[in-house]
Amino acid sequence: MIISCQACSTRYLIEPAALGPKGRLVRCAKCGHSWQQKPPADMPLQIDADGPLPGLVSLPPVPPPRRRWSRGLALPLLVILLLVAGIGAGYVFRERIVQRWPQSGQIYEAIGLPVHAGGGGETALAQEQMKEAEGLELDNINYTRQQDGADTVLQVQGEIFNPTQAEVTLPHLRVSLRDDNGKALFAWTFDIDRPTIHPGEIIPFKSETRNPPAAATKLGVNFSATE
Repeated sequence: MIISCQACSTRYLIEPAALGPKGRLVRCAKCGHSWQQKPPADMPLQIDADGPLPGLVSLPPVPPPRRRWSRGLALPLLVILLLVAGIGAGYVFRERIVQRWPQSGQIYEAIGLPVHAGGGGETALAQEQMKEAEGLELDNINYTRQQDGADTVLQVQGEIFNPTQAEVTLPHLRVSLRDDNGKALFAWTFDIDRPTIHPGEIIPFKSETRNPPAAATKLGVNFSATE
């Protein structure tokens, strides 16, 4: 820094550190004038390196970084989870899948999970309806195959006859498809648009499915207790 004598204006170049933090008495070498010279305002403060720093606080320890799965490991795990979820959904919703995609019935049959579209088990009400339907007869059953764009439509139709003397609650009808060896390939269940059939009455029925198994060569229609 540069200081000037207050008496003769002679200028001197000195190190700021030589003045100390509080300044010191200096004397002009030319005129002998003495004065108290203070250090510059921007002079760095001297601190005791062995003592605590002013304003110093203790910081909490930095937690170790969380472990992240590497992308190379996470991708196979994700694929496995998706496969497991897909297999589970395929098992739980297999009946709906077969209804929408009949060819899948062959796949389920091959792995020991035959599926009957319409599903379900017999209840007391269904068993009672089946008992009432024992006197009903199915007649004039026939089927046709037609192409509807890329889909093959299998249509089944026939008649239900009530030869009894009582009004009977109409059960569900079940259509089953089998191959040349009699192996069940696919089945679906449907309802008649009538709750009952009167004595001596004949009621026609019609139902269809899309894209039945190509190996299906035999068709059967019977009453079903499935609800």
